[in-house]
Amino acid sequence: MGQTRWLTPREERVWRLFAAALVYLPDEVEAPLQRDADLTHFGYAVLSALSEAPGRALRMSDLAYMAQGSRSRLSHVVANLERRGWVRRERDTADGRSNIATLTDVGYAKIVAIAPSHLATVRATIFDALGAQQLDELEGICMALLPPEIRDRQTRRHPRQNDERHQADDVGARPHIEDTTDVTDALARVSAARADIDLTELQLIDSARAQGQTWEQIAAALGMPDRRQAQTRFRRLRERWPEYEPTGL
Repeated sequence: MGQTRWLTPREERVWRLFAAALVYLPDEVEAPLQRDADLTHFGYAVLSALSEAPGRALRMSDLAYMAQGSRSRLSHVVANLERRGWVRRERDTADGRSNIATLTDVGYAKIVAIAPSHLATVRATIFDALGAQQLDELEGICMALLPPEIRDRQTRRHPRQNDERHQADDVGARPHIEDTTDVTDALARVSAARADIDLTELQLIDSARAQGQTWEQIAAALGMPDRRQAQTRFRRLRERWPEYEPTGL
């Protein structure tokens, strides 16, 4: 083996700052999503990718590519989104082998409802702290660090535009919203569907407990990191439905 090339003091300092940013920034961006929408950042990426697709539908393999996740991870997350009524999976009639994920009307209303606050978090966490030159530098750093297949994927999905002419439109990671969409109508659809979805989720969690599933297993099924979040979710659902009598306690 060759001689180890230790980091210089400056490299060590920059690496520690970069490693801290890798931990801090994703947590800051994802925490509000989990708190306000019971959704991970990857789950948001799945809904966003579907909202941008023609017909709001993609093959699962293409969706994994667009959302930048493995197929196994995507399958788990989409199953969770299906239980909430936000995504529907169907067999591709063209070849009979692939599965197609489709964003439902309720799922579309959900992404429309949560996108503004999520993008406000992204802006406050990252872009408000950077000047124009720093933004150019950050873009160059990302282009240099990412492998070609990921870098090319992102540049194809979001081609660089003139910043002044497209400043209002170039927000990135936002759902595609048709010009004719009435956002208040979309929010109304979320409100109308929320009760049925919440009750269904409460019943499913209750059934899982009755069948002997642990809170850790339920948390994994819900896409949550630990049992405490699953228990908190169950408690909040019971507060919304005080007349419901759980059988799995």
